[in-house]
Amino acid sequence: MVMTRALVLALLTVVASSAVAAGGRPEEVIRALYKAHRPWEHKELNLANRTVLSKYFSPELTKLFLRNAQLERDCPKGDLCGLDFDPILGSQDFDDDLKFNLRITQGTPPLRSPLQIV
Repeated sequence: MVMTRALVLALLTVVASSAVAAGGRPEEVIRALYKAHRPWEHKELNLANRTVLSKYFSPELTKLFLRNAQLERDCPKGDLCGLDFDPILGSQDFDDDLKFNLRITQGTPPLRSPLQIV
């Protein structure tokens, strides 16, 4: 679970490549993403819709979200399939009146990732 969460959060950093392709600054794309995805306000991204996902994420990450959505659709009733948390917020639970203050800082990506997506 921790590895999956770390993987998804690491992949969310790919959002910058979408921003460059879309002509927006990475900060603008990140702010737009968190403005569109506020489940505590009953506003959520459709993580099974290619058009919606491609506004914010790289083609590779969009493909992974779509694969997860398919896994969830094909999951037998009562089983747990796919991501068991909100990959945008990196959490399972949140308060209904979440006080959300987005702070964006620039990080240095690792030169080489020990994780490989198959």
